[in-house]
Amino acid sequence: MVVESVLFEVGLIFLIVLANAFFVAAEFALVKVRATQLQTLAEKKNKRAQIAVKLVTHLDEFLSATQVGITMTSLGLGWLGEPVTAKILEPVFHLLGISNPQAIHTLSITVGFIILTFLHITIGEQAPKFISIKFAKRTTLFVAIPLNIFYLIFKPAIWLLNEASNFILRMLGIKSINEIEKTHSEEELRLLIAEGRQSGAIDSTEHQLIEKIFEFNDKIAREIMVPRNHMIALNINDSRDKIFQTVIEEGFSRLPVYKETIDNIVGVIYTKDLISAAEHRELITLSDIIRPATFVSGTKQIGNLLKELQKIKVHLAIVVDEYGGVEGIVTIEDIIEEIVGEIQDEYDVESQDVEREKSGLYLVNPMISIEDFNKRFTSSLPEDTDYQSLGGFLQKVTGHIPEVYERIDYKGLSFIITKKMGNRILQVRVQKM
Repeated sequence: MVVESVLFEVGLIFLIVLANAFFVAAEFALVKVRATQLQTLAEKKNKRAQIAVKLVTHLDEFLSATQVGITMTSLGLGWLGEPVTAKILEPVFHLLGISNPQAIHTLSITVGFIILTFLHITIGEQAPKFISIKFAKRTTLFVAIPLNIFYLIFKPAIWLLNEASNFILRMLGIKSINEIEKTHSEEELRLLIAEGRQSGAIDSTEHQLIEKIFEFNDKIAREIMVPRNHMIALNINDSRDKIFQTVIEEGFSRLPVYKETIDNIVGVIYTKDLISAAEHRELITLSDIIRPATFVSGTKQIGNLLKELQKIKVHLAIVVDEYGGVEGIVTIEDIIEEIVGEIQDEYDVESQDVEREKSGLYLVNPMISIEDFNKRFTSSLPEDTDYQSLGGFLQKVTGHIPEVYERIDYKGLSFIITKKMGNRILQVRVQKM
């Protein structure tokens, strides 16, 4: 009868340890899992998933429930465990020749405490914690129904403890979990995406697109525009034949129109309107088909710029500086290319920003951005608001527009201007020193 009683008590101890493991697993799984991971299953009328979503979206209450469960099982283990282990160990110490009752009692309690602590930490704490972190979704689905039942049974006690905890938090000026939006920061999302890339869940193309989306709104119009020295624009005073020739040669669907100087943009001409004008020369003049130009600040974020252009249904905008001077032009295509990369149609001639010569030197497009140049050459050219491209950097360093064959040395790199048209640098030869 004594043996049966001891076996029952030992079995009860293991049940308490397993109950502790259940609540620990539930706690870590609820913190780790996200509602979006469970939403798909919940929408398919999966009962466990529906309850799991409830648990995750009411995190305060159910974390309190797990804490109540952990506390109850820990107290139960301490209350029942040590006397039972001591009862089992006392005969063992008698067999070992220890006859002092006080010594036997002390040793039994000490060894029993060590055994229970080991079981509590390994089976009741560490193992369920690691499992729930690694398999957060599965664990949440597993614990959802029993934890919900436990919560309903002990709801008054859990509510009281939860309110007491929130009161203390409010006194300390800390928001409760339910008041804090459960979102990932950009850095956390980038880490998750990088992990997905390494595991193969996300391929390289998807990874690049997502990374570009993160960088998207960090850029401003000035960084992606076609600068004024590369702009193709029409002079309103040019002859009709010259305007047609420019439109045909350049192949653009929209061109800005200026009067006297490029800083005086008077509008934009659409090629389709120009074709209509050609068919009715006697009825339509050039000024009749000029559409209003849209002007934007060079510091405007490209995400907001895209929304603005979509709203007013315009594809091209003139970028101006703080004094109203024209800095360049930007199109919807330029903005979209910041996400998907270069978009080329059948008329575009593909050009490379960097070409390696047989000599081992590099021919570089001066329009390459400083960021792209640094990545390509593993260099550290400084970025500045005064310039965005390699050509702008070279002008900043020299203090003037470099001449053909002029050499500029900077931190282990040698730059030689190889082509130029007017004040425009067309090509730079780069050598690592």
